[in-house]
Amino acid sequence: MQAAKCPGQDRRNWKPEDIFDHNCPHCQTAMEFWKTDARVKCPGCGEHIMNPRFNLGCALWCAYAEQCVGDISQIFAERPEALRDRLELEVRRYFIGESERLKFTLEGGTIASRLLEVEKDVEPPVIIGAVLLHDAGYTHCKDEHQEEKELQSCIREKSVELAVKIMKELKMPRPVQDKVKELILNNGEAESTDTNGSLFLDIKELTTGKLTALQGDLSADAKKKIIKKLRRKSSREFAESILSGKS
Repeated sequence: MQAAKCPGQDRRNWKPEDIFDHNCPHCQTAMEFWKTDARVKCPGCGEHIMNPRFNLGCALWCAYAEQCVGDISQIFAERPEALRDRLELEVRRYFIGESERLKFTLEGGTIASRLLEVEKDVEPPVIIGAVLLHDAGYTHCKDEHQEEKELQSCIREKSVELAVKIMKELKMPRPVQDKVKELILNNGEAESTDTNGSLFLDIKELTTGKLTALQGDLSADAKKKIIKKLRRKSSREFAESILSGKS
């Protein structure tokens, strides 16, 4: 019996635009891409270039994705928006009945994605991982601890446990896992002078501020205080639009 084949892989279903040319961003050599190519080696400079039209939709959930596109963790590193989509799917199960906590987490992911478009000194998988996973342990801990200090300690420890589980399943590189764990455990504070840590803290500040602004409760003075606390230039530049309550 012949094994089932993904319809997207069957070239009988292809259209002319499924094979196209694209110039290498490093040396401008013309390269040919097929729609199933995750990346192609440039014949000019030898760099492996990500397919600019590659659709990661099915790769986010398909059990056979690695057979089709290769190393998923590498794709997550190159396409942080794909990692964000996958992690959002994963964390939703840990916020059942906690719509406000989930809203904060997802909004943080959105703000992180916007800042990562301009940030060049940080590691996108680390930022996305920490922002979306740092609160995953809340539901488990909320009924066990009434004292705030104990609750926050439990949330960090449980969130790290869940984050490690999820990151291992996604085969994220060990160095990325370690940095995400450290940011969650220390709430970013121990890394506040580090680029990853400072941006992580800024994202949390901006998320709180934006959600407050959307409710109409953020005064001009409060906005100024938030902006003053921000550590990164990119965060301060985005703050006006993020805290306007409109975007």
